[in-house]
Formats: sequence, structure tokens, C-alpha cells
Amino acid sequence: MDAIRIEKIVRSRRRTIALVITPDARLVVRAPLKAPVAMIDEFVQKQHGWIRKKVAEMKGRPQALAHAYEEGEIFWFLGRSYPLYIVDDAGAGVQRTDRLCVSCTIKPDIRSVIQRWYIAEAAKEIHSRCMWFSMITGYSPASVRITDARQRWGSCTHKGGLNFSWRLIQAPLEIVDYVIVHELVHLKQPDHSRKFWAKVDAIMPDYKRRRMWLRENERLLRI
Repeated sequence: MDAIRIEKIVRSRRRTIALVITPDARLVVRAPLKAPVAMIDEFVQKQHGWIRKKVAEMKGRPQALAHAYEEGEIFWFLGRSYPLYIVDDAGAGVQRTDRLCVSCTIKPDIRSVIQRWYIAEAAKEIHSRCMWFSMITGYSPASVRITDARQRWGSCTHKGGLNFSWRLIQAPLEIVDYVIVHELVHLKQPDHSRKFWAKVDAIMPDYKRRRMWLRENERLLRI
């Protein structure tokens, strides 16, 4: 039996070991701070079959396209596709109509300009949706931050703050809402126990369908 390669071990105050298969089919282990390496290796080997299965599934999912940032390329925003369009207007910056319009004057720095635009739009939309769900659930985060995370759509800090990757704003709004609810519930239930999922289900009864969409399409959102 071939040995399983661990790409990274992430230690935290968690109590149990968890396995994560990243969108590029690599294994990341989340482990307690003092968990011995031997214990982690043993756990990974026991899950050999599950890991192989999940790696194969991940490799079979839609592949992300590498952007060259050329006119006509598709960019996603809240689940809708927008072809990139270069305009002559020097003051246009980045504008979203039926296309994603970018001024020709910023073309040399187009990648970072578009990323900053995504970050700004994500900050507005995610903060607004987070406050809405906070109001109806009573779960109030200490802060809401937009990050450049590539492997995690959202996270909850031990101080009660919520973090969300700006890349999430490419997904349909119902998927954004699922990630927000997921992280809000973590404010009260830090694990992924039955109690956690029961709380998610009470807020969003169709969360499984939304979670499945994200798992099957997450590669499309990684630019």
C-alpha cells in the first residue's frame, strides 16, 4: 500500500484530528496543538481508503481556468459570468454592467486591479449579508474581515471574529449565504458535531444542497 503524503499539518486548539483534501487534491491535516506526529501518521494511514477516494473525486471535479486577463475571458460575480472588456475611458477603473469593463490605462496592472475590485465588492456584500443573518439568528461576530485565503472560504477566530475569502464573492448568493451561516453558527458551536449541523439546519434547511454545490464547483472560484 502506497504511503499517503501529507502536504501540511495545521495545529490549533481543536480536540480532534481532521483531514482536508484541498481543491488541488492535496492532503491537509488539522490537528490538536500537542498531537504527536506518530499519532497523526497512524490516523492518516487508517483513513487511507477514504483519502484515496476523495483525492480521485477532487481530481474529477471541474478545473479552474488560468486567467490571462485578456478581453473576452469570463469572470464570475455572485454566480453570473461577465466577459472581460477593455474600454478607452481612462476614468472607468473597473465597472460591472453586462460585462466586466476595465480601463485600458490600468491594463499593465490589470490582475491586481481586478483583485482589489473583488475585495471591495466582497467587503460590501459579505458584510451586509453577515449583518442580516446576525440579526435573524442573534449570533453576532466581533468583526468581519475579508482575506486572501485560498483554501478556506470562511473561518471563525477564538475571539469571535469571522473571516471570509474574497474569492467567495464569485459564487451564487445562496452559496455565499451558506458559508456565512456556517461561520456564524461556529460562534456558538465551534465543532462540526450533530449539534452544529442541527443549528445550521434550523437556519438553512437546504444547507446540504448548497454545501454540495460548493464542494463540486469550488475550483471554478479560485483565481
